[in-house]
Amino acid sequence: MKVRIEEKQGFKVAGVATRATPDSNFMQIWNDLFAQVTADELKSLGVGDGKSYGSCYDAKSDGSFMYIASYDVIDEEKAKQLNLEILEVPPATYAIFELIGALPNNIKNGWHEAMHNYFPANGYRHAGTPDFEVYFPGNMQADDYEMELWIPIAKI
Repeated sequence: MKVRIEEKQGFKVAGVATRATPDSNFMQIWNDLFAQVTADELKSLGVGDGKSYGSCYDAKSDGSFMYIASYDVIDEEKAKQLNLEILEVPPATYAIFELIGALPNNIKNGWHEAMHNYFPANGYRHAGTPDFEVYFPGNMQADDYEMELWIPIAKI
């Protein structure tokens, strides 16, 4: 699993958000988004490169967190007209894990590698700002599907 460290400027995403737990049906959240707006409408909100973002933020002590199924957004007014929620992401430094494999196992494996191996070995912790599953176009059930996991980091 390849890992790189990158500083990212702040950006915004727009989509459908809900309070979730690790056992939530995340595919249903994406289905709710696509029931509300088309993929073409979502792509038209931002840079239109086909990337989508699943973001976790606002974690609570009960293990719940907010999850937003989203696309990047530049045209906030259009996003609001489509009744989408907007998440403003602050600038951050991310450990970016390149994941290969079918969903959801590749994400579970990426999180395990980050939290149990990479972070302890390199003196990092989660910085507490939103983290992202970055999805690229392709067959998400294929063994060679490529995506990224962006985890905001801070030194211990």
